[in-house]
Order: sequence, then C-alpha cells, then structure tokens
Amino acid sequence: MNSLGEQSLKVRVGKIIAIFSILMVSFYTSLLAELYRSGLTEATHSILRQESSNFVKAHAENPNTPVPRSHSLNGYVGAENVPEEVKNVFPEDKWDIWPRSSDNIMYRYMKHTDTESHYHLIIEDLANTDQKLYMTYTITVSDEQAGGVWRRLTILSIVGGVGVIVLLLFFRQIMLHAISPLSSLSNWIEKLDQDQPPSDLPTDLRDDEIGQVAQSLYDALQRIHQHNKRESQFLRNASHELRTPIAIIRNAMDVIEYKRKIHDNKLDPLLQRIRRAGDSMKSVTEAILWLAVDHYTAPEKAPTDINKLIKELIADNKSIITSKNIDVQLELKPSEPITIETVLVHISLDNIIRNAFQHCDDGKIKIVTNDNCIEITNHNPAFGHGSENGNIRNTMQTGGFGLGLALVDRIANKQGWMFEFELAGENAISRLTLHTCGINARSELI
Repeated sequence: MNSLGEQSLKVRVGKIIAIFSILMVSFYTSLLAELYRSGLTEATHSILRQESSNFVKAHAENPNTPVPRSHSLNGYVGAENVPEEVKNVFPEDKWDIWPRSSDNIMYRYMKHTDTESHYHLIIEDLANTDQKLYMTYTITVSDEQAGGVWRRLTILSIVGGVGVIVLLLFFRQIMLHAISPLSSLSNWIEKLDQDQPPSDLPTDLRDDEIGQVAQSLYDALQRIHQHNKRESQFLRNASHELRTPIAIIRNAMDVIEYKRKIHDNKLDPLLQRIRRAGDSMKSVTEAILWLAVDHYTAPEKAPTDINKLIKELIADNKSIITSKNIDVQLELKPSEPITIETVLVHISLDNIIRNAFQHCDDGKIKIVTNDNCIEITNHNPAFGHGSENGNIRNTMQTGGFGLGLALVDRIANKQGWMFEFELAGENAISRLTLHTCGINARSELI
C-alpha cells in the first residue's frame, strides 16, 4: 500500500501546481522572446514594404524618381546596379530560390566581430519597363546593444515569471485552505467508535459542498448508530423471551423428577406447563423471525379467547410475585373469541404482564379488558419518585423500564395495533388495543 504522503490530495495538488508553474514560466518567457522577434521583424518588413510600394507607384508616374537611400534603407533599379556587398549577402544566383516571407521579403542574419547584422531584401517589378527594384534594409546592432535588449527581456521574463509563481502560490494556498476540511473530516472519521454515537463534526467545516457532505455523513452515522442500538436491544429482548420458556421447562422437569422420587404421579399440570412453554418458545421464534426478516410469513390467525389467555399468562408468571405482597385484580369483560394472530397476542400480553409483575414490589396490579382493549395498571409508590412522563419515550426505546415493552412496541407498530405506556403518579399503565380488521394504528408513548 502506498504511504499517506503519496496518496495525499495536498501532495498531488502541490505537484500539479509546481508542474503548471514551470510550464507557465517557460511559456511566458518563450512568448516574450517570440513577441520581441516577431515585433522587430514586423516593424522592419512594414518599413521595407511601404518604401518599395511607394517607389513602385512613383516610378510608374515618373521614371526619373530617385530611389530611396539612407543609412539602413537603399534601393537599386536593375540587377547590374546592386552593389557587390549586397550580392555577397544574397548571392545573385540564389535570388529565385531564396526562402521568402509571406510578403516576398528575403532575410539573412550574419554575426560579425562585436556586431550582428540583419539583412532584408525585396525584389519588385517596375511598371512599363523590364527592370526590377532591389531594395535592402539593414540593421546592425552591437553586441552591447543586443545584450542590453536581451537583459531587459530577461529581467522582464524573470519579473513575469516571479509574478506567475506568486500568483500560483496564492492559488495553491487558496486550494489548500479549501481542501483542509477534508483532513479534519478524515481525522474525525478515524476516531469514530462503532459502539458510540458519532462525536460533533470538526469546527473548521464550513457550510459548503464539503460541509454538506460531512453533515450528510454525520446524519447517516447517527441513523446507523440508532439502528444498531435498536437491533442490539431487540436481540437482548429476544434472548430474554427465549430464556423464560426454557427456564419454565427446566423448573417443571425438576419438579417432575422430584415427584417421581416421592412416587407422586400427578404430573399432568406440569406436562401441560412444559407443553405451553415449548409452544411459547416456538411462537417467540416465529415472531422474532417475522419482525426481523422482510417478507417472512406472518403468524397464522386463529380464534383467541383473550380473557382465557390472560389467566394462563398470570398463572405462568405467578412465580415472579410469589414472595411479594401484590394483589392482582381482574376486571375481564365477557367476550367471544376473536380471530387474530394468537402468537403475537400471546407474546405481547405475556411481556406486559411479566413487566408489571417484575416492577411491582408492594401494591396492586389491575387488569381490565374492554372489547379488544387490554389495560394493565401497575400501582407502585416508587413510581412517584422515578421517571417522569417526559422520559418515558427514552425509557421505552432503551428498554430501561422492562425489556419486553420494546418488543411489544415493535409488534404493535408492524401489526397495526396501538400500544400505549404512561407513568401517572404512582401508576404505570400499559394499554394494548387490538385491531382485527387490518385497521392501521400506531403505538404511542404518552
């Protein structure tokens, strides 16, 4: 694996900017040199073209028009009048094949001792005569003058290059400042603990694209953490639900073994209890799979006597309150069996009743049925000094008030029932409303 430095975005950006700077300086210097050369050439050619064109026009009107003569510019009519020093620079036998510019001008550069010369020659036809115009333009520059020009050009290139570098360094600083939040975000991600909720985002993140991505990541991690937390709690609830019937079976088996030793053959109640515990374990397993697995077949509906089921669950959980001073009051309204998912009703009521038995040490538990609504009131003076109603939702979600209630809440939500739980003074009230016709409802924590 490559090192962090080789993978660092800052390093890659730095390399790109350095290469770009070198290319920019090189291009800028070459461009200045080319502008100097092309500007000098264009100025020279312009003078030569203008003078030759003016003479050709004047000669057409007056053949006696004198040719231009100066220190640098000289014209000649007829090849025989071209001086030898010009023919030495531009040999006569090569005039027809000499490379020309786009405006028909021949050029030659010659280096002399302490000087350098730039020679230009243009050949134009003269109207009304078989003669031609030969016009030269010569620029001779001393080495000192040429050196001064190139020194100025070099200084200008250096200044321009430094300016480009400074600009690019400023641009690099802006880029590094723009991507610095990525490093903070990376460090923040490395410090995340899967068992803890994500910590607050780094303070140097701004409300830009990176900040929006970071906030989206933070929200996603929050949701994932909450989901994992709920799933972990659900697994604890599930294991608790399975341990209860297993414990019942083990206790019943111990009693059977004891009765056999004392030759007590009244085993039917114990065997029925074992069977109910086995059926309960099977039902819990199916319910857990139904809650946890998408598209899992829902438990079958069957005629269910709610009042009878409540009495059986009280008997199964009676061992919890055997040593407690608790009075269980039943107000069960007579009703016909309803067709509903018996397994889910059994699990829900079993958890609510067991939760009430576990959290009542001295007082009374009142169970009331009215049509399809079951209400269990757990009176305990300790509740008046415990959690307040504002903390009930957190208590339910974390399972703090009773592991089973969170499971009941999930079943009710998925089944379309309504489950309510509230603390009212010294009373803890659980209320489960069953809907047998597919009525959509929601569980509420008041």
